[in-house]
Amino acid sequence: MGLSLFQTSTLGMMSQAHALNTIGTNIANINTGGFKRTDTRFSTVLGGNIRTGAGSNSTISFASPNGATGGVKPKDFQTLDQQGLLRATSRGLDLAIAGDGFFLVSPTLQVSNQILYTRDGSFDINVAGAPVTTIGDDGNTISVRQGFLTDKNGFFLLGVAPQADGTFSETSTLQALRVDQFAFTNLFTATTVANLSLNLPAQKKFGEANESLSLNFIDSNGKVRAITATFVKTPTVNQWQMLLSGDDLTNSTLGPGAAFSLATGVGTGKLLELDTATQEIRVKSEQVQSAGFPGAFIGLKAGDSITISGSTVGPPSNNGTFTIGAVSSDFATITLDAATPFLGASENISTAATLDSTRVVGDPLVFSPKATLVSPTSFTTSLTWGDGATITFALDISRLTQFAGTFLLTDFQQNGFSSSDLRDTTFDKTGQIIGQFEDGTSRIIYKVPLATFVNPNGLQERNGNVYEETSLSGSRRTVFADTSGIALLAPNTVELSNVVLTAQFTQMIRVQQAYNSSATVFKTVDEMLMAARDLKA
Repeated sequence: MGLSLFQTSTLGMMSQAHALNTIGTNIANINTGGFKRTDTRFSTVLGGNIRTGAGSNSTISFASPNGATGGVKPKDFQTLDQQGLLRATSRGLDLAIAGDGFFLVSPTLQVSNQILYTRDGSFDINVAGAPVTTIGDDGNTISVRQGFLTDKNGFFLLGVAPQADGTFSETSTLQALRVDQFAFTNLFTATTVANLSLNLPAQKKFGEANESLSLNFIDSNGKVRAITATFVKTPTVNQWQMLLSGDDLTNSTLGPGAAFSLATGVGTGKLLELDTATQEIRVKSEQVQSAGFPGAFIGLKAGDSITISGSTVGPPSNNGTFTIGAVSSDFATITLDAATPFLGASENISTAATLDSTRVVGDPLVFSPKATLVSPTSFTTSLTWGDGATITFALDISRLTQFAGTFLLTDFQQNGFSSSDLRDTTFDKTGQIIGQFEDGTSRIIYKVPLATFVNPNGLQERNGNVYEETSLSGSRRTVFADTSGIALLAPNTVELSNVVLTAQFTQMIRVQQAYNSSATVFKTVDEMLMAARDLKA
């Protein structure tokens, strides 16, 4: 007999003690978000140098003669690929993974090769980085601190920003996600596309009150602009004219369309009357000269210019360019602005005359007898304001109808976003981050991808319940949960640990029994050696 007799029992006690420590760690983290338990298993060893536990600095060297069994050693197995319990919360910044994959986090604000991985989706907003300047609500430049989404360690959650077309790519550059109040104040998107759907009442007659509604668009300065769309029933059956107006709006065009032009004279059906006393231009019917010609000036509005050619009086002549001060409700008469009066005497022009304007008037809306819009189905719309702001966008009107009934707006959408402060941030089930803004809009501002590995259990655990890539795990693949199908994401939910308390207590009893048994062997060997010592004495 010798000291080698203690080796087997010693290894047994040390291995079971290691297993007990693992169980204790599992139990201690039963309520830790995203924690994955470690299972300790055992293997038989013969002679040689062995470590008594994973990561242990304790090494025992021994020789087992004649190939006899030498003892046992522990080996830890992670269970990162096993789902934890999901629990609902009331926090908009909680997000749980149901399935495979890990959130990507960076210990530093500037993303480097040191990316870590976690299943704990309980995020918060922390201040980081140098202050930046932005424009405050009063128009002045202010200095603000940046706020980013972080995990409980202060590591920065990584995601991607939308591309120019609003979609997301898995190959986009990962970045820390800034979500403080001023994160998007200086960012905006001018309107480029809009869709309008409404019904124009078929029973409407020319001369009756026009139909109008206010629509909001985003200009080139990121400002919300209210534009009034007015629909005028023309004298022609099944035709309407669409007009746009707004505060400080200096120009508006609808294409297809053309600059306003009106020809008068015998044979055109229209005669021109210039009244210097009232500064009015009237178009009258050639057949009944006492009657006005309704609708002649549809498309023109106050502030537009009008050029007269064909005046027969003079000198001085009434030919020239004037500014419109007002347009009558039946569009048969315009009144000149006082700043640009007639120079010649009043006259009735029966010979050829023209009135031209730089105002571009869109083509009339033509409806079929079945109340559907025939043409045009879209307009290219260009608007300009007094402060230099502009918008050019495609306006889809293909869903306009002309049924009997009321003037009814059924849908309006436009793709612009104004400059606005961020008010709140939440996740959706695809991993998109939705920002709620002060202007009442909701926008998709980021998307969170997941990292997957061939062998997730091969990841190396780090402090803070995060993991790093190893040769055993393989390289990560970055995917979106909704397009890859590897997982479902649950907003307002956290993933708890995958520790089952009853199973841990059961295992703890087994480990305790094994430890006590090894201790009994150790004690018995000790007593045997003491008896042998006494025999020699």
